Parts: sequence; structure tokens; C-alpha cells
Amino acid sequence: MNGKTMAQQRKKANEDMKTFSGLSINPGKVLAPVCLYSAERHRNVTEMTLASPKQIGQELARFDDALMTCSKELDKITADVTTSIGQAEAEIFITQKHILNDPAMLEKVRLVISGERKNVEYAVHRVLGDYEHQFEKIDNEYLRERATDIGEIRRRLLNHLFNLRPGFVCEGQHTCSKGENRIIVAEELTPDMIVHMNLEKVRGFVTEHGGISSHAAIIARSLGIPAVSGVRDILDFVKCGNRLLIDGNEGKVFLNPDAATVAAIIPVAPVITDSVCLLESPPGIEILANASMLEEVRLARSVNADGIGLLRTEIFFLSLNRIPSEEEQFGYYVKIIEMMEGKPVTFRMLDVGGDKPLPFLRIEKEQNPYLGWRGARFLLSNPDIFGMQVRALARASAVAPIKVMFPMVIDAQQMALLNREFREHADSVRADQSAIRIGAMFEVPSAVLAAREIFDHIDFGSIGSNDLIQYTFAVDRNNERVSGEYNPEHPLLWSILRQLGVISRQTGKPLSICGEMAGRDGTANRLIDIGIPSISVSPRLIPRVRNEVANRDKLKAGTA
Repeated sequence: MNGKTMAQQRKKANEDMKTFSGLSINPGKVLAPVCLYSAERHRNVTEMTLASPKQIGQELARFDDALMTCSKELDKITADVTTSIGQAEAEIFITQKHILNDPAMLEKVRLVISGERKNVEYAVHRVLGDYEHQFEKIDNEYLRERATDIGEIRRRLLNHLFNLRPGFVCEGQHTCSKGENRIIVAEELTPDMIVHMNLEKVRGFVTEHGGISSHAAIIARSLGIPAVSGVRDILDFVKCGNRLLIDGNEGKVFLNPDAATVAAIIPVAPVITDSVCLLESPPGIEILANASMLEEVRLARSVNADGIGLLRTEIFFLSLNRIPSEEEQFGYYVKIIEMMEGKPVTFRMLDVGGDKPLPFLRIEKEQNPYLGWRGARFLLSNPDIFGMQVRALARASAVAPIKVMFPMVIDAQQMALLNREFREHADSVRADQSAIRIGAMFEVPSAVLAAREIFDHIDFGSIGSNDLIQYTFAVDRNNERVSGEYNPEHPLLWSILRQLGVISRQTGKPLSICGEMAGRDGTANRLIDIGIPSISVSPRLIPRVRNEVANRDKLKAGTA
């Protein structure tokens, strides 16, 4: 066999379709070329022994210089993120600066340099690497994800010491697209990467490492970018410019997908309307936005969302890594209300527990946190936190009327207690409670069974389909062994949704849905047909969902 033939065979092998499995960070399906991002080009750090006190002094000076440079970089990033995204998101980098200047960690690095007489690159790599591995082993997902922050600090220091500039690899490409209209493949999705990209143009993310509760994953989800993580060894196969297909619903990634695979996952549907971005919803139907941060609220306004159907208030707490004061919460809520310029905003009360632990609360480890101290239970057990949030929201309602809903309500008795406690705290700041509408989330089967009684205590209801599916079918969608049974198309689920729609109409209390299934292709019209005319999705999905609903009306008109 000649060399040319062997080269052709190798090229063909490289072009064959390969399938990878990972963890769905955000749903969605997309086919696009790849942009490779290298956040760490120094995997192998050389260990050197210093020969003299002079060399030790030089290495310590280099370390101090790297610390000063990296601190200034983090200050600049913090200022930029505060301006472009928001204060809460900037707290990510404030936290990293605190870690960077931790006295105990710095002393360990200096001891390796001066005591063991090792070069600064090796000392940084070893000490921070040890911290990173220790955090990765912690039996708390949120704290385990903080290893990402330590890893990013380690890379930042080493980049300065090695005089490297992490970024897009662009191998074999004449020009760099910098992620625009491409899928970014990286070892890990870090906050520093995200703030240096034009996220409005990125089509998707695929990473080898990183979990569902990392800061960067939260940002990716909030912007509606399809993302899959935990795709092991994909960097060993993918190259810049390769075609990649992401199925974020199933956590699958296809490298060099064949035509049949593309057609099966992203079927081509006929275009029925000439409109590509409808700016208004049909009468009687609301297409609302889910939001976690100010950048997403801005995006909701840019697509003229009918309002915010779900504002996840816990993300503000999570970003600060502490409990925000009443004044901080009040300022944050007012800013969101003002940004929406009179359109309705639905604030979900602090929803922690399960996949959203708050480590600064020092919650005792539970054997099964998904069935434990979370949602409404947590709120009722923490009157100080509950009361502070209610007072901030009640004061904010003086700017414009708001809606407030409670997560993980289990029955009418619990809802009555939540309602009473809310009203008492709101009274303490003399709020005009006619400007506040109270709602409950239907996320567990017991709430569905008690829906008629729960509606007696609320002004509106909202279906949290992610948890409703999980609890109805006893399936963890993040567990690869059973995630295939997480099925938004299950007939029993649609029977439950239909039942809630009937009760909503009979009681005269509005009902919306805000889970991920609401944004699935073709789902909006089915929801409207069963009596759920208010649909809340990622802001990026609003134009497509509106078009689907407009097509429905045109089809009905055409067949009338």
C-alpha cells in the first residue's frame, strides 16, 4: 500500500462520524462548524531545582509580579462585567480575586519556591492543582464546582508566567471566527472564556469537564445556548472547522454527522410564514421569558417578550455567594422591573435545594436532597431569609405591579401558610398588596392532585415541567442510566397538563408553564390547545415560538 493511499485512509477515518455522550447543560439542537478554545496550553509544567539564593529571589519576584498582574486583570474583568452584564455576575470574578489573594495558599506557593527550591511555574501548578483536586472530591456539587474557579486562577497565573495568551486555536483556518456562528469546543467552560466572547453569535458549547451548577453553565443556560458537558476526550478527535451536531436535549454530540443523523435530529420543516421575527404574540396568548440575570432580561426586552414569566431569584444569591441584604435585593428587583418598562415580571421566591445548593447557608448534607429541605419547605423553615426577600419584593411593587410565586408547593395547607406569612411580612413595610399577585408552582404530583384547593389561595399558577416530569416518573434527568426515561412526550404527563388546564379555566385563575419542554419544537401549540395559553421560554426561543403560534392561527384560518 503506497503512502498516498494510507494518507487517504487516515483522512477518511478522521472524517467518519463519531458519537459522544455527555451531560446536558442546556437543551437545544444545532449543527455548525467548530471553534477550538484552548484555556490551558501548559498541561506539562517542568519541575526545576533552583541552584542559588539569587534564583530563589528571582522566582519569588516573578510570583509577586504575576499576582499583581492577575489582580489587575480580574479588576478590569469585574468592571467590564458589571457594566455589560450585571453586578451579580461580576461577583464571580470578585470571588476569584479573593481566592487569588488567600494568604494560606500564597504562603504554600512561596514555601515550595524558597523551602523546596523549586521554580515558580511548578510551585503554582502543584499547590493550586492540589487545592483544585481537593475541591473536586467534596461531596457537594456546588462546592465541587468551585474547583473551576481555582483552576481558572491557576491557568491565569501560568499564562502570565509562561507569557501565553489563551484563546481560539484556529488550526488550519485562514481567519479566526472567534466563535461567531460556530460551536465552541473546550476543555472547560470558564467564566473568563464567556466574558471574552460575543455570546449572541455563539451557536453552542461542548466541553470535556464542568457540571450543571457551575457559574459559566448557569450563564450558558440563561442565554439559551445549547450546551453539553462531560464529553470525555472529544478534544482528541475534533479539529477547527469540523462539522458538529449538538443534541442538547439528549446530551449527545456528533462529530462529522452523516446526512441521515442530521435529518433525524434536526428535521427540515416547511416554512409556512414569511415572518422571521414576530414582535407581538397573537391575542389571548402570552410568550414570556425565563430569566436568571440582567443580561437575559435585556435580551427579553430586545425580542419584545410579553413579560418575564420566571425570574430565578436564587441566581442573584448564588452569584454573590452570600445572602444579599434587603437593600441589595430591593435594588436588584427594581432594576428588573424598570428594564421591563411596565410589562409583567414574575419573581420566583428563593428556590434552593436539590440541584441548587447554597453552600454559604451551611445546609446539612441530605441523603436525597431532591426530596429534602428545598423549595417552600426551606422558605418556611427560614423566616429571616423569607421575610427579607418578601419585604424587598413588596417595596419593589411600588414601582410597578409584580407577580410572586412559590416553588415546590406540596398542598393547599402549605400554600395557605405561605400566603399568610407573605402577607404579614408585606404588611410590615406597608406595601399596597393590591400590586402583588401570588402564585404557586405545580412541580410535584401532590400539588397536581390538590390543584383545585391550591387555586383557592392563589391568583395564578405556573407549571414547572422539569421537576414535574422528574417527580411524576421518579427519574433523574442528569443520571445517564435513566435519563432516557425523562420523556416530555409521555401521554400521562399530557393528561396531567390537560387536567391542570381544565381546573385553571373552571376556577378562573390563569395558568402558565415555564419548564424547558415549553420551548421544544411544536410544543407551544399543543399547550395552547389544552388550555395553557401562557408560555415562558428562554428569550432566544421567543421568536421561533411566536412563529409557531402564528403558523397555527394561519393553518386554522386556511382550513376554516
